Amino acid sequence: MRIFASALGQIDNVGDTVLRRAFLGALREAGELQVFVGSRADSYLSGLGLHDADRLFRTSTEWRREISRSTLREASVYAFNAGEMELQRAYALRYLRLAPHLALNRLRGGHAVHTGFGVRQNTKWRIPVAATLHLCDLVAWRDNYSLGAMGLGRVAPDWAFATGAADADLLAEAAARPLLAVSVRYNGRRPDSEWIQAMRGLAGALGLQIVAVSQIERDGPLAEELAIKLGGTALVWDGPDHAEQEVKLREVYQRALLVVTDRLHAAVIGLTEGALPLVIADAGHSKAARTLDAVGIKGTTIAWTMPDAAALERRARDVISRREPILRHVVEARASLSELTHSIRKLTE
Repeated sequence: MRIFASALGQIDNVGDTVLRRAFLGALREAGELQVFVGSRADSYLSGLGLHDADRLFRTSTEWRREISRSTLREASVYAFNAGEMELQRAYALRYLRLAPHLALNRLRGGHAVHTGFGVRQNTKWRIPVAATLHLCDLVAWRDNYSLGAMGLGRVAPDWAFATGAADADLLAEAAARPLLAVSVRYNGRRPDSEWIQAMRGLAGALGLQIVAVSQIERDGPLAEELAIKLGGTALVWDGPDHAEQEVKLREVYQRALLVVTDRLHAAVIGLTEGALPLVIADAGHSKAARTLDAVGIKGTTIAWTMPDAAALERRARDVISRREPILRHVVEARASLSELTHSIRKLTE
């Protein structure tokens, strides 16, 4: 059975290709992949782990035509592109336009899967989206907030948890980890002088060297600025290739004791290499905090406005003291994703 899946993501975001690579790998076990990549350059595709047998579609016209042909002549699987869901009018209309295809495909014995999603904000547009999702065989959300907003499906870990170090290596006695990684979004709240001093104090108390990393290319200027202010170094993009930047990021995370971040996939990818998260999350649960909470990783948040450096150090030492159970949750998340992969595979058996 052929499986149709879009792999479009942000062209400068390593997290987008990491989670989609894991998702495509799960789908590939169930059938022949038909992947929509649009006009994405090879530098983006490098992070997707594509196989020679995967059929790629470069234009939306060609993609829609092939889906229409498939609907008329065979049963297939339609896999919604994993990632963040924005419940806005245009997004909802795309789902409604797909509904007739999903219904006819289902009558032919085909299937649809919608997994690895997180809802950014609950709006009235959830109603038409949820109506379309009732045509899917599998619906899974990466956090409980999203499940509650949509009212159907179940919770399953973000697909990026399936990547990284082997389980045994992850749970092995920690090797020397001399780094404190910091990954902050360029368009978010900028760290003030008190935050900078608290972070410098934390690194000093733990005997760590600070590395400001750019998970997303556009975060680069802020990473370089923070590296100077924090007395550390910076790892930024020196080219557009996702695979190369991912290798460099993972090399940092493999040597990092902690990752301080407001980026979801900096926290997740860091965890998959054994780096423990300190998630910056003011005013309720952030996307990153919600996603970690869903796999059982709790009590790892810090605020932008820190009461004092001592409070930051206490939180960091608490997280470090729970290293083994936190990383065991990563292993359990992978087992959940293996079970989800098996459920997808069973659809085509």
